[in-house]
Amino acid sequence: MDKFHLDKQAYEELLNLLNNQHFTEVPGLPSDMEFLSDDWWLRDTAVIENIVKRKGMWEVHLVFAYYQEPYKLIKRVISCYTSKAKAELTAWYMRRLAAKDQRGTLKVDIKDFKLCSS
Repeated sequence: MDKFHLDKQAYEELLNLLNNQHFTEVPGLPSDMEFLSDDWWLRDTAVIENIVKRKGMWEVHLVFAYYQEPYKLIKRVISCYTSKAKAELTAWYMRRLAAKDQRGTLKVDIKDFKLCSS
């Protein structure tokens, strides 16, 4: 197997970028994270269940997405199950319990994200 080789000029440029990183990056402001403590928007969220297989278990995640600004969302891991059927059933019940809108009229459409699908 060949060893990875980085020429001297690329290595010096990489070191230069790392050494000057503190000049180019700026710390975030407390106001950048206010949406987490200012939770008024959680009243009007669409709750979406997401089931993921991880390390042999089925994790139930709930995603709370604000229907007027779909990029404003919070994802929480709820629990893990050994059976996919049990995870799906629990996710359905948890979504119904967590949703403020029991009828499910608050929706987030994939088109709201304006993704490029080419």
